[in-house]
Amino acid sequence: MTIRDTLADPIFKNNPIALQILGICSALAVTTSLKVTVVMCIALTLVTAFSSFFISSIRHYIPSSI
Repeated sequence: MTIRDTLADPIFKNNPIALQILGICSALAVTTSLKVTVVMCIALTLVTAFSSFFISSIRHYIPSSI
């Protein structure tokens, strides 16, 4: 395995966050009305914001090695 593979694989091939974002994009693409799309975007933004807030508030209690 080369250094390039070691650095590129976690970003492009084995990235679950990127796969989840692709799933959200396809769900937004099939919506037929602007109202539904706006509600989905607001919900996505709130879920992301709250999850980041809660993780940052408990990060001191999470052990550094799991």
